[in-house]
Amino acid sequence: MDEILAMDALSGRQTAAAEGARNLLIDCARIRPGDEVLLLTEPPGLGHYDDDLGPYLAAAAEALGARARLLAAPQVAGPAETPADVMAAIGAADHVIFLTRAGDQLRFHPLPGVGSKTMCYALDFEYLGDRFATTPFALMTELQARLSRRLAAAGSYRITCPNGTDLTASIVPEDARAGGDFTVRTFPAMILPPFPATAANGVLAVSHALTSTYIHDYPDSVIPLPETVRLTIEAGRIVGIDAEPELAARIERQLTRVAGLFGGEALSLNSWHCGLNPATYYPAPALANIDRWSGIAFGSPRYTHFHMCGDAPGDVCGQVFDATIELDGEIVWDRGRLAFFESPENRTLIESFGLDPASFTTPRPLGFEGAPS
Repeated sequence: MDEILAMDALSGRQTAAAEGARNLLIDCARIRPGDEVLLLTEPPGLGHYDDDLGPYLAAAAEALGARARLLAAPQVAGPAETPADVMAAIGAADHVIFLTRAGDQLRFHPLPGVGSKTMCYALDFEYLGDRFATTPFALMTELQARLSRRLAAAGSYRITCPNGTDLTASIVPEDARAGGDFTVRTFPAMILPPFPATAANGVLAVSHALTSTYIHDYPDSVIPLPETVRLTIEAGRIVGIDAEPELAARIERQLTRVAGLFGGEALSLNSWHCGLNPATYYPAPALANIDRWSGIAFGSPRYTHFHMCGDAPGDVCGQVFDATIELDGEIVWDRGRLAFFESPENRTLIESFGLDPASFTTPRPLGFEGAPS
């Protein structure tokens, strides 16, 4: 961090972000002197990321002795439309850091080159200086690995929530990675690859909005939900939509339309995953900018989201909040709290990094508090 702090003309907010920058560049991406670093950014003024973040991280990488390049990636409809020059730049770099939702689009897509690829979810200097991004990456990835092993060993799950979700499934080993694996690393550690829902049965209660899964960019991708919508699920298919008739019809039209755009079954329920970063927060009303909100809130243990509609991983996202998730009858997430982190072994690990285990199970605001449910 000393090299980053020594950069000329740091503003106060950038100085506060230096610890997060070090965590990203050194501990996560493992950038070393002489490395070629590509910072892939969004077009200026788009507003998802702070426009100053890319130049700041490029200067921080150069302060570490690396060679940094900034490249703005245009918005495209999906992974297949990524420009050839962007793909070539990705393949040539020793490290790629995505400061653009292009990283979300490409997160299940094969990427060229052998260098590291990191999708950064610290959207601005405030996030980069917060414990959201400064919690040691090594700690979070070890907790992530332990949780991943627990899910991989599960033979069944049950997901419930205060709004009426009650979804169960048995899992066979060959289905455990049916949701697909990521081709990018996430910074900070946010979530595990999707878990299969193709054998799920019961009720899925979704609220606030249906959105894109951000694999593809398509018009009118958000449907606000003025009430909780309960979907009846049988063997991984939506067989009923319990909502006010006009809203139910609109949801069915949306699923049919999106499946027509990208292929697959309109009423399929493909997979789910829940956040694992307890420091995740969103400081503004979620529905005011739900695309920006959804680009970070998914990392919260309070937020479980389901991929539906079309081929895996799916192109429509349904949202469940403060869920209880049981694996083989053991509660792993408890009403939005990651109870798994409370085990003696995990508390000891957290304490070994000089941190308070209580901070890993304390909810943070997500921007939907007080909104209709």
